[in-house]
Amino acid sequence: MKILFYLPAVTPWWFEHVIEPLIRRVAGEAEVHVLAPVPWNNTGLGPSDLARCADLPELHWAIVDDADHPSLRTVPKDRDGLIAYVRALAPDLVLCRSADFETPQAFPGTVRYVMEAVTAPFGPVSPANTVHFTDAPFVNGAMPALAPDAVARIDALIAPFWTDMDAHWQAAVYDRDSVFRHIGIPADRPAVLLPLEYEHAENFFLQHRPGALSNQALVAAIAAEAQTAGVTLVVTDHPLNKLHVERDTLLDFITDLDGTILVDEPVFDVPPTMALARHVDGVVLGDSKSFAIAAAFGTPMHRRSRFASAPWLHAEPDLAAFLAAIRAGRAERPECAAVQRWFGYHYANEAFYPTDPALTGAMVIDRAVRTLDSARWEAGVGRLRRFADPVREAA
Repeated sequence: MKILFYLPAVTPWWFEHVIEPLIRRVAGEAEVHVLAPVPWNNTGLGPSDLARCADLPELHWAIVDDADHPSLRTVPKDRDGLIAYVRALAPDLVLCRSADFETPQAFPGTVRYVMEAVTAPFGPVSPANTVHFTDAPFVNGAMPALAPDAVARIDALIAPFWTDMDAHWQAAVYDRDSVFRHIGIPADRPAVLLPLEYEHAENFFLQHRPGALSNQALVAAIAAEAQTAGVTLVVTDHPLNKLHVERDTLLDFITDLDGTILVDEPVFDVPPTMALARHVDGVVLGDSKSFAIAAAFGTPMHRRSRFASAPWLHAEPDLAAFLAAIRAGRAERPECAAVQRWFGYHYANEAFYPTDPALTGAMVIDRAVRTLDSARWEAGVGRLRRFADPVREAA
């Protein structure tokens, strides 16, 4: 078997914690090729990354260092040449860390994207490098049609952990009045939450945001409509923005907006997005994994995205209609049973840790080529089982 890792959007953290562990596992099972550009905007592979794999001499490296290498992150200037190269290589499996979703579709073999898996609101029990393979990135709530017996099994597997999770957050997050009073959110009008996405030069996935808006432009657009609708907009920031992005201009801008409140610190020791998602009247989303928090808490959502959402999420695509429904108290909530089932499916069948000592190369390949395998379900949910008691104690 021949496997190609296509990595134009890989960051140093991703290579160390996700991609290199995957390469190590499959190197003993297949002929492994790695195709990536040289570093630019904290993406691509450099000498230190290759040195990490120096003990794997059987790897085949193709590092693109011509003047056009930055274009691999968006639309390759020599797209035809790139496709021809991969077709000549003829991999059986292509594992991509790429923000260009169209070009790899012309590659031969099975093409799968390596994407972050959802962890929240099970965050305290899930390692940061939890990932999954998908051929449809950013399709929220994607789940195949399952036979009745499979549905029953998944429902039974996730049920005790769902109970633990819900009990934990019921205890950890204060009631709405206390949370709103603590923050200063008006109690006499509806409130919607906008969790911002990571806005760093390395995040080329933002190129898919409709209108290619910056976070500041996005806040301005949402705030204007919320103000007109008589709805308070509450904004939280992505944790990585606080670590790696210069935010002063954005924060000053948000602070000066009428009817908009920035929550930048934990609320009673709970991360702000988690504390608020349970109590706001709606959540405004793009392609953030925060959709899972809103779904788990049954909070109505509006999604601005080029990608699909599962019907049972009831993600309203029209902002004005969403805000009007919020004002009228008739915004549709996600379907509780389907949400719980999706979390069960996601943990049982999709999410895994590349650094799991029990993970073998054969298992990695199987996950990539066989998208549904009930034989892995017990072990998949079993990864939660190790952390169930601490969550219960915290509650």
